[in-house]
Order: sequence, then structure tokens, then C-alpha cells
Amino acid sequence: DLKEVAPEPVELSASMGPSTSTPSENRHGSVLRAIGILNKVQTYSVLPFSAFSCLHILGVVITPAIFGTEAGDDMIGLGREIYHVPLVEYGILGSAAVHVISGVSLNLARKYYRYLKYGKSNIKKRQSGDDKLIVPGKEEDIEVRDADKGLGGITSVLGAGSRVSFTSRYLGLSPLAFSGYFFLALLTGHVYYERVSPIVVDGDSSFVDLSYVAYSLQKTFLKTYFGLNTLVLVGSYHMLVGMNRILRRFTLKQRKMTYKAIFVLATLGAVSLWRISQIDVLPAMAAKFHSYVP
Repeated sequence: DLKEVAPEPVELSASMGPSTSTPSENRHGSVLRAIGILNKVQTYSVLPFSAFSCLHILGVVITPAIFGTEAGDDMIGLGREIYHVPLVEYGILGSAAVHVISGVSLNLARKYYRYLKYGKSNIKKRQSGDDKLIVPGKEEDIEVRDADKGLGGITSVLGAGSRVSFTSRYLGLSPLAFSGYFFLALLTGHVYYERVSPIVVDGDSSFVDLSYVAYSLQKTFLKTYFGLNTLVLVGSYHMLVGMNRILRRFTLKQRKMTYKAIFVLATLGAVSLWRISQIDVLPAMAAKFHSYVP
């Protein structure tokens, strides 16, 4: 049978009532969403430039060091058939520009988020994450996920644990970010001398080959040799460490492999430049190159 009962008040849960989010919490969410978008843009925008870099390194670093300068010139000529097509070249430049702009924006967005979360007094206090041991007893599987530690340093490889990098402690930049800005400065100068200057003088860069690099080495050996080796070293570090983060390769074993790859590329670069410096540059070509690099 139905019975009459006394009415009782019903309490609405917070989820059923109006939103109680504060403006500060809304800003946190908006910044986090922006960070997520910028992170994806930065990650995928670099793919065209990475493909070009692999092809270019093959022509100017690996091939001359192993197979000689003539083979290197042949590989450079083959590469130009691909990346000197206007649409492809604009795509490579656009890829690099978007990667840099999104990277700077991402760094600023993360700083702003830390400011919102910790306040002005703690904005420079970057929290260093702990290393993660995947399988107990297997030190090779220790992961260093903290961007401020980069590859963990030489001490990590030697088994003494990873350290927060110098650039993070004193510049507020992770090793990956710092190497990116450094690489950008070196790459800008390289593009100017190898591509822009010849176009300004001749309207194209068809005369530029390894003999142009040889001319620069013979003219100012220490400056050119040190500068180009630094470009190879910093570029190798930035691209390989960046690829590690994209593929989530954080273990000690994987970091050791990265150190070895950087060392191999730097060594090949040094050998390649030495072999290139031995090229006999014809007087007529030397005069031409002098107009590019007075």
C-alpha cells in the first residue's frame, strides 16, 4: 500500500550545481591546454627539417669522411635535386621557423604556468624529477625523464647518478633548449655563407660545393674548422636528444647509445673537414668564392 511520507530536503552534489572554478583555475587550464598544443606543434613541425638534415649530413659529413670528397660532391648534387626545388625549400624553411617559434612560445608558456602555480618568488625554482628505475637491479634501465638533466651527464654514464645541467641551474634553460638556441645561431651563419651570399652575388648557389668549404678552410682554417665542427656537434646533440624525448628513450642504455652516436658524428665531421681542406681550389674558383666570403 502507498503511504504518505514527510518531505525531506535534497542536497545537490557539487557536480550538479553551478561551476565553482575560480579565474585562477581557469587560467591554469587554459595555459595547460596551450602547452599541450604547442608541444605537439613543436614536435611534428620539425620533421621536414629533420629529413633535410639527414640528407645533408650524409653528403657533407659521412660520405666525404668515408668515401672521399668526390663521392661527397656527388651526394650533395643528388640532395640538391630534392631540397633546392622551391616548394621543398620553402617547406624546409617553414618547418624550421615553426619549430623555433613554437619552441620559444612553449618555453614562455611553461614559465608562465610555473608563475601561476608557485608564485613570483618560486618561479626560478625548477623542480628536478627523480630518476626512475624500471626493473630493480637493472641499472641499465634507469630512466632520466627530467629535461633539466638532458642525457644525465657523464656522471650518469659512469654510474654516479644524473645531475641537473649547468644551463638549467644558471640560465633557466634545459640542455635541449639551450642547444637549440645555440644551433639556431650557428645554422643562421651557415645558411648565410652557403646559400644566401652566393644568391646575392650570382643569383644562385650552383657554384657552391665542397671546394667552397675547402677555400674557407684554407683561408681561415682554425675559424672555419672550429665553427663547422661545433655546428656538427651541437646539431647532432640537439637532434638526437630531441628524438630521444619524442620516442621516450630515457634509459641509461639508450642514453649511452646517444652519446656514442654524437661522438661518431663529431668524429666523422672532423675527418670530413680535414679531407675537404686538402682539395685543390682552382684560382678562378678561388676568385669567385672570395666574392662570397670577402
